[in-house]
Amino acid sequence: MIRFRRLLTLAGVLTALALPAAAADWVDEWQALAAKTGFTGHKQFADMLADPAAVQLAKDWEAYRGYSARSLVAAAKLPPELKPGLEITAESAGKYPWLKDYLPGPSHDRLVSGDWFRWHRIRIVPTTPYTMSRARLEATRKNASFTISPKGELLDAQGNFAMLTEAGLPFIKPNNGLELYWAFLSRGVGNDNAALKPMELASCLPDNRVERRYVMHLWWQKMHGRVDAAPLGGVRGEDDTVEAGSIVFLSPRDIKGLAATRRRFASADKPDDFRGYVPTMKRTRILGGSDTQDPMTPGIEATWDEWRQSWLKPDPRKFDFNIVGEGFVLSQPEVGHAYDPAQYASNECELDTIDLELRPVWILDVTDKTGNYVYGRRRLYIDKEFHYAQYQEMYDQRGNLWRVLDDALDFDPKSGLWMARNYVLWNVIGKRYNRITMTADWSILGLDMARFLDIERLRD
Repeated sequence: MIRFRRLLTLAGVLTALALPAAAADWVDEWQALAAKTGFTGHKQFADMLADPAAVQLAKDWEAYRGYSARSLVAAAKLPPELKPGLEITAESAGKYPWLKDYLPGPSHDRLVSGDWFRWHRIRIVPTTPYTMSRARLEATRKNASFTISPKGELLDAQGNFAMLTEAGLPFIKPNNGLELYWAFLSRGVGNDNAALKPMELASCLPDNRVERRYVMHLWWQKMHGRVDAAPLGGVRGEDDTVEAGSIVFLSPRDIKGLAATRRRFASADKPDDFRGYVPTMKRTRILGGSDTQDPMTPGIEATWDEWRQSWLKPDPRKFDFNIVGEGFVLSQPEVGHAYDPAQYASNECELDTIDLELRPVWILDVTDKTGNYVYGRRRLYIDKEFHYAQYQEMYDQRGNLWRVLDDALDFDPKSGLWMARNYVLWNVIGKRYNRITMTADWSILGLDMARFLDIERLRD
């Protein structure tokens, strides 16, 4: 009888999984937007969201979390005009006095500015539920106990480094700034393996001309708590490594072959293994902590610490982590699986149209206490739904805004897996802009990545 009941239960589960997911209002909104704009990218993303597996995954994550981005938006008192399909230009921005409450100041300046890095039009798209994978949800549901050491290390219930032992995400509802930063870090890039082939960068001057162009390949791997790509569990031989990334430059000719690898260790007292190969010197250099604060090469605004937005280790002995506010921000949507939301026309140093989405965020300030870091303060607008930094502002040691980052990701709604799509990165002081477009190589999920993360093999 017990066995028969188990079979009935299993049959019920399989039947439920086979049923189509209930209709989703966000799918309806995306379909309506696609019909209004006629833009192929909108139609493609609407079709991806409409997949029954994608709808069910979004609903299951919302049920676990207890809310979604859409439920938070629905509960807020918002301007009635702030809806999908609204288009705003420099000429019409004055009609919407509420715009400055949701569009961060640096982005608002680019919209109304008549000089460098102009935004000709912003277009509002629907707020979308973003998830991680189902396997990551099941691991997180186990409700592992996490704590943070005085050095800022994430620990499991046994006091071990949690990034080496746990697959679940910590601090779904963080209580303080350090917990929030760990929630952001633990998300990683939203995948066990990642590859961007190619990454193309145009470095723009203040007069909106391209100064230099770069082409790169980039790889990244999560070493433990792997649930979405083989090897599951952990990568052999990487006992104390949390994650690793690498990059190789393919052009221009004067830096072709420049490569770097970087391994992050769980211990706060063990610095990253950071190595670079310089082709003009034909040698590999071991790079120190201050090297991570330098721009990658001339003309590139991103430092080595802007890998996956922020590679900064959360050490409270050196930095303060404070939640200074919460609210909503208009930032790029994570629609890269269908299209690039930052589109240019004749001049690639200006944006013809940039799609923006209203997201609920915590505002986190990471403040340098030593006076020795490249930035006196980072301000991260961290998404309340999937813990990604939707927007980032970097200030110099004198408190002046220096750099701004608003990127977009390549999100697969059906699998809940992620890669990257673009970096819109600009220097407010130098009036320079970097446009970085990325093409995700999803075949990396089935490949052995060891050769991509070894500087001696990568340089060849």
